[in-house]
Amino acid sequence: MLMRRTPGNRWLDRWVEDMRDELRGMMTPFGETELDGDFSLALDVDENDNAYHVKTSIPGVKPEDIQVRLNDNVLTISAEIQDEHEEENGKRIIRERRYGKYARSVRFPVPVKSDDVEAEYENGVLTLSVPKSEAVQPRQIEIKRK
Repeated sequence: MLMRRTPGNRWLDRWVEDMRDELRGMMTPFGETELDGDFSLALDVDENDNAYHVKTSIPGVKPEDIQVRLNDNVLTISAEIQDEHEEENGKRIIRERRYGKYARSVRFPVPVKSDDVEAEYENGVLTLSVPKSEAVQPRQIEIKRK
């Protein structure tokens, strides 16, 4: 029989799990991360003068099962991977893939244009382009000759 073990004792493992639950409870109402279920999405967020570019990996999810919302400069990405139940004669030895809800929220520090957000999903990677409001974008000032 295969058994996955981590070094340490049961008391320490339980303490770490309790601390994770405490941090999760502290982060949800006040921080930038919304933890929904057991885990959140890892994001890459890049910025240039005109927009924010957000990338996240969501493998195994159909594009129609991904929700992207932008409300009051808060971008929320959520998805759910359904558990696969295979009826076989036998038992599962190892189960490491995660199933359930993914969610992540980030607040942009400047106003963005929610109507102009572009989303693309390819090979399990969601890419978003979130343009900044024109009021915060740098602009070139023309100098007039006299």
